[in-house]
Amino acid sequence: MDARITKEETAILLSLGMRPRTQAVDEIRIAALRARDEAIGNAVTNAFRNVFRGLGAALAFLASYPERSRTLHQLAGLSDRELADIGLERSDLSRVFDPGFAVPGRAAQPQPATARALAA
Repeated sequence: MDARITKEETAILLSLGMRPRTQAVDEIRIAALRARDEAIGNAVTNAFRNVFRGLGAALAFLASYPERSRTLHQLAGLSDRELADIGLERSDLSRVFDPGFAVPGRAAQPQPATARALAA
């Protein structure tokens, strides 16, 4: 006959003799481990999401680059008078494609004399 206790029997005996406080501590520890695992999972998911967003933005920039370059060269070919007619100055050309450049509700551009005469 073997007098040794198996691991399963030891676990049963230990769980029977566990005090309520020990059980509460184990429950808190398990909850903390689950919260940690969830936080790590969320961080990894957000990291991948941000990487793919960055790649998407880079691809969108590369796809729109030829048209943007063409537009910039066309604007650079205009005279100062023609640029003033469309509400730009030569110094604005480097900022034309900035997201905040053409803000809605911006101060109204001065109207040419013929438009003022027709409005009156």
